[in-house]
Amino acid sequence: MGERVTAFFDIDGTLGWTDPVAREQMADEERKLSPVPSPAVADAIRRFVKAGNRAFICTGRSPLDIHPKMASLPFSGMACLAGAYVKVGDTVLRDVALPPEVLSCVDEVLAETGAGAMLESACGSIDVCGGTAGTHRPSPESVSEALECIPGGRAHKVVLPTPAARLVVERLAGVVDVSIMELELGNSEVGLRENCKSGAVRVILDYLGDTGTTYGFGDSENDLSLFEQVDVPVAMGNASPDVKAAAAFVTGTVGNDGVATALSKLGLI
Repeated sequence: MGERVTAFFDIDGTLGWTDPVAREQMADEERKLSPVPSPAVADAIRRFVKAGNRAFICTGRSPLDIHPKMASLPFSGMACLAGAYVKVGDTVLRDVALPPEVLSCVDEVLAETGAGAMLESACGSIDVCGGTAGTHRPSPESVSEALECIPGGRAHKVVLPTPAARLVVERLAGVVDVSIMELELGNSEVGLRENCKSGAVRVILDYLGDTGTTYGFGDSENDLSLFEQVDVPVAMGNASPDVKAAAAFVTGTVGNDGVATALSKLGLI
């Protein structure tokens, strides 16, 4: 058997993909779930782990919003909520929620602009004021009301229409160090700057100790911080030009089972 290696996999656009426009038309229980891996990708992950390697999910999603077909694969752990929540096996290594100042500011911006949002937590996600599209009702009509629906009353990041997200970041300048990341459909996510994929991966690597060669698979700008922490960054064929430029290896697209192709070509399965 060769060297035991460790790999981190983004979900959306990497392990699987769902058209964001079509997703908005789905029922709530489906709309909030991650895409599922293709049979070829699922088989590749199983073979990768069976060979003695370790695989980790590295995603912006809540752990409870990962589709059961994805979560059932033999991952050793996960870095979720853009690094705010990290777990290896049953051990939680990191759990950093948004402070009250951020949530109060979001509440104020929603009330002033009439926008909606989605709060994401380790216990799942919940729409506020109809969600970012404003159409997902019934839903709580304020952040404070939404927090009452989340066990523990904590949220780790929030997704808003980009103009509202920028207003939140502007108002929190000098108060709380937050970051903004643009998403699809004119939305952006706001979270603590300290919560990022780079920090989450570093926590996992430090906890594991002997990791062997490390690999990171991604397609989006937020995967650049993942790439900083691994030996071999792998960009999907559908990745942005900046992500491809930062990669050591560019594989096929998510629609063409790029993860499976990369694991094979890299000699990992």
